Amino acid sequence: MTHTALDPVPTLPAGLAPLPGRAPGKAGHVLAALPDTVQAVIAPVADFLDTVFAAAPYLARLAQRRPDTLMACASETPDRLMTMAIDNLRIAGAGAPDISALDAALRQAKSDAHLVTALADLAGVWDVRAVTRAMTELADAALQAALHAHVRFLAEQGRAHPVSDPANPLPGVLILALGKMGTGDLNYSSDIDLVAVYDAEKLALPESEEPRRRLPRLIQSVVKSLQDVTADGYVFRVDLRLRPDPGATPVIISTDAALHYYESLGQTWERAAWIKARASAGDHAAARDFLGHMQPFIWRRSLDYAAIDDIRGLARQIQTVGRRAEIRPAGHDLKLGRGGIREIEFCAQIPQLVFGGRDLRVRTPATLAALDALDEVGAIEPDAAEALKRDYRALRSWEHRVQMRQDEPSQTVPVDPQARADLAALAGFADCAEFEAEVEACLQRVHGHFSDQFEHDEALASEAGSLILTGVEPTPDTIRTLEKLGFSNPASVWATLNGWAAGRVRAVRSTRARTLFARIAPQLVDRMAATGEPDAAMTRFAAFFENLPMGVQPLSLLSNEPGLASDLIGILTLAPRLAADLARRPALLDAMLDDRFSVPLEQDAPGSFQAMLGEALARAGDYEAELNTARRRVREERFRIGTQILKGTASAQTAGAAFSAMADASLAAMARSAQDETERRYGAMPGEGVILGMGKLGGRELAADSDLDIMIIYEGDETASSWFGRFATRLISAVSAPTEEGELYTVDMQLRPSGKAGPVAVSLSRFDSYYPHEAWTWEMMALTRARIIAGDGPLARAVEASFDRALKRPRDARGVKADALAMRRKLAEAKPPKSAWDLKARPGGLQDIEFIAQTLQLIHADKQDVLRASTRDALAALGEAGLLPAGEVKLLTETLQLELGVLQMIRCAHGSGFDPAQASSGFAARLAELGGCRKIEALEAALDTRMAEVRKVFERRIGKM
Repeated sequence: MTHTALDPVPTLPAGLAPLPGRAPGKAGHVLAALPDTVQAVIAPVADFLDTVFAAAPYLARLAQRRPDTLMACASETPDRLMTMAIDNLRIAGAGAPDISALDAALRQAKSDAHLVTALADLAGVWDVRAVTRAMTELADAALQAALHAHVRFLAEQGRAHPVSDPANPLPGVLILALGKMGTGDLNYSSDIDLVAVYDAEKLALPESEEPRRRLPRLIQSVVKSLQDVTADGYVFRVDLRLRPDPGATPVIISTDAALHYYESLGQTWERAAWIKARASAGDHAAARDFLGHMQPFIWRRSLDYAAIDDIRGLARQIQTVGRRAEIRPAGHDLKLGRGGIREIEFCAQIPQLVFGGRDLRVRTPATLAALDALDEVGAIEPDAAEALKRDYRALRSWEHRVQMRQDEPSQTVPVDPQARADLAALAGFADCAEFEAEVEACLQRVHGHFSDQFEHDEALASEAGSLILTGVEPTPDTIRTLEKLGFSNPASVWATLNGWAAGRVRAVRSTRARTLFARIAPQLVDRMAATGEPDAAMTRFAAFFENLPMGVQPLSLLSNEPGLASDLIGILTLAPRLAADLARRPALLDAMLDDRFSVPLEQDAPGSFQAMLGEALARAGDYEAELNTARRRVREERFRIGTQILKGTASAQTAGAAFSAMADASLAAMARSAQDETERRYGAMPGEGVILGMGKLGGRELAADSDLDIMIIYEGDETASSWFGRFATRLISAVSAPTEEGELYTVDMQLRPSGKAGPVAVSLSRFDSYYPHEAWTWEMMALTRARIIAGDGPLARAVEASFDRALKRPRDARGVKADALAMRRKLAEAKPPKSAWDLKARPGGLQDIEFIAQTLQLIHADKQDVLRASTRDALAALGEAGLLPAGEVKLLTETLQLELGVLQMIRCAHGSGFDPAQASSGFAARLAELGGCRKIEALEAALDTRMAEVRKVFERRIGKM
């Protein structure tokens, strides 16, 4: 027979049989160790207790520690014994002389209550609701006693006023219970969820005490008295993380601060949590006022579609496989696992949030009462409501038995067969298999109802399983999902995602952004896993996402374009430099949706970027708009080229040509804009001008972060020098000055005649005279890479003829080699290689190959057709002219291509500094593939071998370093 708490039946009625399927004897030593008087009183229930203590060692330890309480269970009702325990708590709160005495009294009362509630439950005297109600009353009393006592202790120190009302020891301070404690459903070994706030207007503290310093210490002392483990055990584990933004706020904040948070940043899961809130300890009048102010946040009278979608999103995060979900009892979490208590709570809370704004009848915190209310208003089917209530009681009962075995805050069915058999016996089953079948059937039923409620909703779970990002701690299913996806520290990953879902970074401060993030979060973690290195992908994505100035636009794009997420994660994982560009300029994501973005560079029509830029500038309107438009277009094209380099669809030669074509078009366009501005202020151009490209620009070998080496040459009347000087200043500003869209390029004009000492614009006559008669050998070497970038009239042809004449003058081979060798030595001394990956400056690197090509071109240009701006083309011409052996041409050309390819990828992904230790394994693999290697160490070895051979060629052709 099952008794209720109202029956005048003792906690341990005489004649109790042993647990089903269990024979007494295994815990006989526990009973034998009890005092004789206790043994005599409990003799009629000794066999029952023997089997209970064998299955639940924690209860055996309690009986040994509190034998008088065990003896009282044979004659006193559980209500009477619980009242005594609560009275002892009040006495301790009012009279404990110090913290040690307080803590001991609290723990002794808790031990008594735990023993009584467990035995009343197992004996069938109390049902599950009586147990949870008793545990909640105990928690309220313990919390109030601890608060009362610690305020008394402060008053003794002069830090608080003497307590005049034990029910409200410090006016203005209120402690609210949420979760199971808030609903009066506290389970056997549950944590208690508390939120402490203070009403500044009602707070009564001495003038010397600062609330923001004193009150957090008070709350910490209360918590310490409840949860510290001593020789007497502990009272309750306390969780304060349901307060606003727990990672950034003290343990108690003002009511105004709390209300401001919920009005501006409160999330849907917090609304669901606050349905369960009630006053537990402290100032109950202030608590009623505060909860009254919270009602508009919890219960919205009108809901827009986004709010409803957000509410249903709470459930969709765990909706993965529907009614046919596979569930096995062993190791299953009865609360958080599939088909568990949480899903029943969702079945109640989701309709409550939707309908509670207009219908007061459904605003009830307890789950069972909420199901009744929802049934009454027709928000849930009657059969479903009855089934869910029945299964809820069963799950809570089994949960208590899991916990009373060892007093652990667990809801997991043991994996160990013996422990599972003990649990089955405590649950009233002689056969463990029968118990497991009942548990599985219950979980399947619950998950079926849950799935039916949300079957038409798009799942917000990962492909690997449930992914719940709300709340204060990850669910076991979510941790397993992240582990399955390959994250090495799933708890840390969850904490980061949880912070984003809570709006703790700039990109997700708005409600719309948080809703979008919740929708795409599962596909983001799936794409991170697909990279093969999810930890690195998460780190890179975090760096990108947390630096976004705003999130709605990029999150909308990712939500509407599923393939974009995969591309984005891939780019972020491989290329931190591009990730930084994306974070600064999230509009770059738009460029990824352009049809042209994925078209291989080699398929671009000649002049396609120039035409596109021209059209965009024609629509710009004014000079400032032209500068910003050019910067946006170049940034998008640079991003496109970089992405293709990373994907391996663009070779070094193709990428260098594309970067150079982009620079050519940009310089020509900015030259036109600068000319228009100069003419507007200083009159028409007095003659003609051209822009000469040199260095990597001239050789069409630009990388993502290359400077532009240029020279401006003009011819005109006596006013030309002044006009073109102003034009040059305008052009440099148009190209390199930062605007709201950033810089276009960094410009270097030091290769002009006389370098920094000369005018910024050079007349044709000065150019004509300087190179044949004044230029150093290194300047002539630089001139081998010159080509016209902008300007196609007679002056362009005259400039080409001028530098052609200068380069083809006969030269002393020995002198050229000596000058080149001296210059190379000077460079090696002034700018030594920064690392093994400085492929430009290292021995056998790009500088050595360029010096070989340029030196031989200068020596032989008067007799052979070997002048080429491109180093690759120059080597080929020298080979065809018989000036370099075929083997050396092959070595130099292949090494040049490899070095350029490696540098293109490094510059694109990491910028000018590269440390392999900081690179993702995916990037290292891509880099190694450029050299036909499987690992980056093998690539490094291959480069070492090649570069050593290149240095030998350098020393044969130019001289010993």
